[in-house]
Amino acid sequence: MSVVFQLLAGWLIADLVSGLVHWLEDRVLWSSIPVLGPYVVAPNRHHHADPIDFTRGTLLSRNSTTWIATAAIAALWLLIGGFSFVWLGALAGGLIVTEVHVRAHAIAEAGRVWRILQEIGIVQSIRHHGGHHRGAMDGRYCILTSWLNPILDELGVWARIEQLLGAVGIEPNRGTR
Repeated sequence: MSVVFQLLAGWLIADLVSGLVHWLEDRVLWSSIPVLGPYVVAPNRHHHADPIDFTRGTLLSRNSTTWIATAAIAALWLLIGGFSFVWLGALAGGLIVTEVHVRAHAIAEAGRVWRILQEIGIVQSIRHHGGHHRGAMDGRYCILTSWLNPILDELGVWARIEQLLGAVGIEPNRGTR
């Protein structure tokens, strides 16, 4: 497998993980859950009420939670599976996913290279991410690229996971608490 393909595979793994976490924050977890509630769930819910607010923070305040989670997952992966270019791609994606999200809200004037990356979907575009904030916010959970969401949404992955949770007695709150 080529190095570029491995890096891309890791990048897409990071995108999928971002989608899973985002879906959990939006649809399953509640704001009052200990530890995660005030630091992860509540800011995410606030972001849906005021999509620009999180972009006003410092680089550290915007990214610290994501960096900690990414570092923990990357360390565990490295310990179990060792180094690979897939790991490196996933690590890189995990480390910049929040900044991709910031730029998907058009806060800062993106440079020419960044706009090209958005246009080809390597990083999520403003237009693509806007689809999550319009309507019921029941799709487009992945926030790193514009590639996985159309596939996952078309397959109904998130709704199917919610049905499975319901079948075992876990009722998703869909952002209501």
